[in-house]
Amino acid sequence: MSSYPRSIVDLRVCALCVQEGHVLLVEHRSFAAGDPGLPDSYWILPGGVVERGETLEEAVRREMVEETGLECRVGGMIFVKELLYPHPGLSGAVPGSRHHSVSLGFHCEVTGGRLMTGRDPEFPDDRQVILETKWLPLASLDGYHLYPPFLPGFIETGLRKGFETLCPEFFDSRL
Repeated sequence: MSSYPRSIVDLRVCALCVQEGHVLLVEHRSFAAGDPGLPDSYWILPGGVVERGETLEEAVRREMVEETGLECRVGGMIFVKELLYPHPGLSGAVPGSRHHSVSLGFHCEVTGGRLMTGRDPEFPDDRQVILETKWLPLASLDGYHLYPPFLPGFIETGLRKGFETLCPEFFDSRL
């Protein structure tokens, strides 16, 4: 038996919404503030942790409303993204002390609501991690800090081949 504490893996969901040459993203304060290797904030897909007893589809719809004010139709799962931070192999990265989550990405279509910058109900107003919610133009995504970094190429492939035809792709913690 290992002497490390038992780790908890967060199950997360996120929504990829693309329309009229734009992708819906949320600017988020860095979860690793003070790490010189990471930006202070980055743009991510709307989403979050699945609550106990909640289906994946319910979680996607709830997170969309909380973070963006928009309602959506949840389509198929398009990717699985694992995150370990700090990444194994980095100095000081002790198993059991890392953040570990697995995020399931779903292709979604906005069906209603009004765009707003939401808030994360897990944090008080003075410690909010959501900074802004916007439709960012696909043509200028290289001008933003995006997470996960595979997102621009993945969106391009999905638009070219059709998101509904994609088999869910796995991306490990290094991507």
